[in-house]
Amino acid sequence: MRLLDLSLLSIFAAGSLAMAAWPSAGEDKPSPQAEELTVKPDWATSSARVALREEEAEAAAVAHLMPTGTKSLLSKGMMRHGEFAWDDTDVPAGKVTVWVDLRRQMVSAYRGPHEIGTSVILYGKPGHDTPRGTFPVLRKVADYHSRSYDAPMPHSLFITNDGVALHGSDVERGRATHGCVGLPPEFARLLFEAVGVGDEVTVVISDAGATEKLAQKAPW
Repeated sequence: MRLLDLSLLSIFAAGSLAMAAWPSAGEDKPSPQAEELTVKPDWATSSARVALREEEAEAAAVAHLMPTGTKSLLSKGMMRHGEFAWDDTDVPAGKVTVWVDLRRQMVSAYRGPHEIGTSVILYGKPGHDTPRGTFPVLRKVADYHSRSYDAPMPHSLFITNDGVALHGSDVERGRATHGCVGLPPEFARLLFEAVGVGDEVTVVISDAGATEKLAQKAPW
């Protein structure tokens, strides 16, 4: 495991290449930070793990980029719709938590203090906003079909009693949801297997100035 450098944390804060300016959903429009990354670095396609320094983790948690106490992240570059990373190699058994950031259009799964998976998401379109807060997983349904919208919702993790769930979806440009969090189907399956009823899902809007604030703290 190597130490995280500031450039990787800045890219993490910037979000996905799919990220649109908040609050628009589903547009494949890079953020200004994403536009600067014209060529992915070597680690962008690797799932190697990188360690966070305590100061980095504290600053990122204050900006709502990740849970308090996070110790390591998967090393990856910015992602587009449909892309994900998953690697729990050598991560000890422990409680799994899920962190959804609507601003960055990203979700991360953590086992204990270590990120084990992350992907680009879809979220609720205007008028069908994805609720924010911390929610326990109420129930899991592997093969669910929405009667309200006549749509498949594979590997659903329900977090509200009125049907909001994290589930497999066609995470493509221009798409949004009716309030659910849409995940790439294979990522949804992996998350479904890792998460249990009662595990917590936190949905936030991170600080839009997080990248600049983190950069201003360098060197750690």
